[in-house]
Amino acid sequence: MEYIAQVFIGITIGLSSGLFGIGGALVATPLLKLFAGLPALLALASPLPAAVPSAVSGSYAYYKNNLISFKIAGLTLLTAIPVNIGGSYLSHYVQSEYLMYATAAVMVYVAVTFLVRSWLLREEKETAPNTSVVMPLAIGALVGIFSGLLAVGGGIVMVPAFVRVMRLTLKQALATSLLCVAALSIPGTIVHGLLGHIDWQVALVLAVTSIPFSYIGAKAAVRLRNQTLERIYGVFMFVFAVYFILKM
Repeated sequence: MEYIAQVFIGITIGLSSGLFGIGGALVATPLLKLFAGLPALLALASPLPAAVPSAVSGSYAYYKNNLISFKIAGLTLLTAIPVNIGGSYLSHYVQSEYLMYATAAVMVYVAVTFLVRSWLLREEKETAPNTSVVMPLAIGALVGIFSGLLAVGGGIVMVPAFVRVMRLTLKQALATSLLCVAALSIPGTIVHGLLGHIDWQVALVLAVTSIPFSYIGAKAAVRLRNQTLERIYGVFMFVFAVYFILKM
């Protein structure tokens, strides 16, 4: 039964990764804790190895549609990767229950953000991207500490930041975020693996099942309207966050 749950969680990781430009760990963590019976720290970090191939698979679909901003991705990763390593080590000294509550709180915040955007913005207008070099570096530092501490890819921070601060369209933000997630998940996986926070059997199942569905999710995202994407994500994340909080 636990194996079946892991397979379905892997599918969820893949779809959320491709559709919403995130690594899927944020969604996978509570699922692994609630339905696969993993302890808190293992539930936090075990999805990370799967985020690498899953994010690469989704990124390829976005790349074929010329939606990735490699410049912004590179600048973001310049600060995100070293800070991510520090955040990953820091998670070893923070009580795991607090990390779970932090995960739930972030899920609620992101859900509300996407829902508000989807209802207030009638149609997203394309504007010239922000050419600042400093802002992606600042975003990267924030993403690094967040992704390292909570063992996630950081897409839930990058997507809204790329839209609001860097003025990318939603689909460009999703594509650029997913590329960063693939890179950020590597040092996070190494550090959490060394700390013993990863169940490698679970990680393998999640990776195998998430790869094809990440590509499918990205292909679907390219075809959907921005408002539709935001509403789907907002509703799903809010309902899931409330359920998770009640079950903790």
